[in-house]
Amino acid sequence: MIIIITKKSDPITLLIDEHRIMERVMDVMEKLAEGIEEQRPISSDMILGNIGMLLECNDEYHYGKEEDILLPFLEEIGKNEIKESIQSCIAQYRENDKLLATIIDSVDGHSNGDMDATIRIMENIREFVRNVRPLYLNEDEEIFKPLKKNLTTEEMDRLSEKFQEFDYDWDGPTLNNYQKLVREMELKASYNVW
Repeated sequence: MIIIITKKSDPITLLIDEHRIMERVMDVMEKLAEGIEEQRPISSDMILGNIGMLLECNDEYHYGKEEDILLPFLEEIGKNEIKESIQSCIAQYRENDKLLATIIDSVDGHSNGDMDATIRIMENIREFVRNVRPLYLNEDEEIFKPLKKNLTTEEMDRLSEKFQEFDYDWDGPTLNNYQKLVREMELKASYNVW
């Protein structure tokens, strides 16, 4: 009999891992923009599916944990400076929501062959990725990795329990499911773009 022991990821590493998922979604977005530029037929469903996953995974799942759990927890343990840094990252990300809204608003025009709408989708995808990718990297390097070193074992365990409760109550996919979903997106994009 073989027993496999897996190391449970700490809650901060999970947040960093979620950034990697969203970066993969943005990679697919860039491939879609590339396909649009090369005048390949990119379906509206593919564009909306990609944006939908990003909105659910990032805005609801990831930020749900950051805003509803991590920020109050940091305030509780007296790490208000870190809390403010995370709030700043969230605000910077949300400044880019208008780009996603423009993409969504342009999809019908794209479906109907409106070249201006298609160009808006391509340009807004590229601007979104250009603006957001560095935010994830900065949050990882400047906030999360130092935070991971500064939390005590007890604090990390308490935060982990809170994240587990969030996952239990969450009625959407969790990290492992998002990894599978983004892999499916990558495959679909590769069939359509290349």
